[in-house]
Amino acid sequence: MNKSQKNKIAAEMLKAIAHPIRISIVELLANSGQMNVTEIFNTLNIKQAIASHQLNTLKNKGVLNSEREGKKTYYSIKHPNIITAVNLLLKI
Repeated sequence: MNKSQKNKIAAEMLKAIAHPIRISIVELLANSGQMNVTEIFNTLNIKQAIASHQLNTLKNKGVLNSEREGKKTYYSIKHPNIITAVNLLLKI
């Protein structure tokens, strides 16, 4: 993968994170390791449909992993450096 391709992926990941709810999801998963959609929407006090939409955005842009266990899908941070990047941005 060349530098241009890496830059494009990085830009897409930053765009995906650039939403208050998605930042909250990243923070939540950084602290908990992994959670399912029900745990996430209950913890953040948002609607299930909103949580699902935001999780899909983060997953599709390579920010999150998902792992299905029975009827539940568990989400986790794909790259530990994402947590570092979000934490640095929150300090500004």
